[in-house]
Amino acid sequence: MKKWLLLVLYFSFCSYAVAENDRAFFWQVTSDQSAAEQVNVYLMGSIHFADQSFYPLRADIEQAFERSEYLAVELDVNAIDQDAYNRMLSRKGVFPEGKSIKDSVSDETWQQLRARLRQLNISYEAVQNYKPGMLVLTMTAIQVMQMGLDPQLGIDMHFLRKAASPPEKKIIELETLEQQLDLFIDIPDGDLLLKETLYSMAETESIMNDMVSYWKTGDQSSMNRLLFEDALDDYPSFSSIYDRLFHQRNRNMVSKIEGMLQQGKAAGASYFVVVGSGHLIGDEGIVNMLKQKGYKVKRL
Repeated sequence: MKKWLLLVLYFSFCSYAVAENDRAFFWQVTSDQSAAEQVNVYLMGSIHFADQSFYPLRADIEQAFERSEYLAVELDVNAIDQDAYNRMLSRKGVFPEGKSIKDSVSDETWQQLRARLRQLNISYEAVQNYKPGMLVLTMTAIQVMQMGLDPQLGIDMHFLRKAASPPEKKIIELETLEQQLDLFIDIPDGDLLLKETLYSMAETESIMNDMVSYWKTGDQSSMNRLLFEDALDDYPSFSSIYDRLFHQRNRNMVSKIEGMLQQGKAAGASYFVVVGSGHLIGDEGIVNMLKQKGYKVKRL
């Protein structure tokens, strides 16, 4: 599946256009209240690996952030305890002693893995005890960084840095570190996940170019077709993985966004929510679900 890697990376791509003219993926959600009590929730589609060409962002995006009292992100990576994170990876992400990735995937997938690791200049011995989900996260992150992209320049990191500068904003986490790790490490069919990721990695750059174009022009329908419709038509067996990585998480995020819209009534608060762009689009995306619940949602 040529699109799978891009789903794993949650819109990790690079661009060389003038960022301040990009339409991007940006919405405003408002509660149905009087002007004094109306709550604003801004939804920003994130790119987790980027470069300097993404900046400056559009002025109205930055202004909406400045007007907001809260920043909500999938995970506040600046608050992660690195030692606790490493312990969690060791406990969840590696096989018990005496077992390796070779024992848990087909011989074909294992041979393809060895070849891809050589191309990425990763020692097989260093990762042979990694479970499939952890291998996917490791290889895809290394590949995009070798392409010149930096997680420190991602859209979510951009706003986390701004939120830490005076006047500081309160940060809300929509998920936990353990929840995010479990999404990949506990994937039921690890061989399928790894195999399709390996297939996709050969064409990453060309597919990313399409995604860049769709994101910068705000082409929601083409992005949805690329990521969801075509992929599931070609590989219906991936429906359960898509449900795990997107749809279930979308429903949980919508529940938390509704909490913001209700709890902020008394103060007329504003929230700036940054999530992976793939969570916002499609019939089961956050934007459509909020519309179905009766909230006023406007594309900005």
